Amino acid sequence: MTETAVQLMHLAHQLHRNLERRLQSDFTHPKPPELQLSALWQVRERPGITVRELADELQLRPNNASALVTAMVNDNLLRREPDERDRRVVRLHATEEARHRMDAVQGHFAGYLSAALEQLSEEQRVAVGVAMPLLAEVSRLIRDGGR
Repeated sequence: MTETAVQLMHLAHQLHRNLERRLQSDFTHPKPPELQLSALWQVRERPGITVRELADELQLRPNNASALVTAMVNDNLLRREPDERDRRVVRLHATEEARHRMDAVQGHFAGYLSAALEQLSEEQRVAVGVAMPLLAEVSRLIRDGGR
């Protein structure tokens, strides 16, 4: 198991690094830093997420998440809206600029991966598809500490 774990760790890192390097040469806009992109994905998936919920999802301390959100609001990537029922709670939403950049980044990444997958045999593509839910579960287990 340890060898498989080490191989998976190296593969995940290499895949991420290869995607990032390709994007650096192809992306025309300033790309948000990785932590900001992770925050934007979360806000996009869960519009109206609170800063506290975002901190939990990104595994950040609340004060670090708050600083991240403030920087992203200042960069016009997020907007804060008071909760309709409790004005003390702030809900986060991605701005149009953020959605545009995220779509561009996702388009590039999807294009790179699609081009690579097209070079695999049909059996290999099916194997990758079968592995996806299992890899997502591994990621969830790591995030949740094995629970």
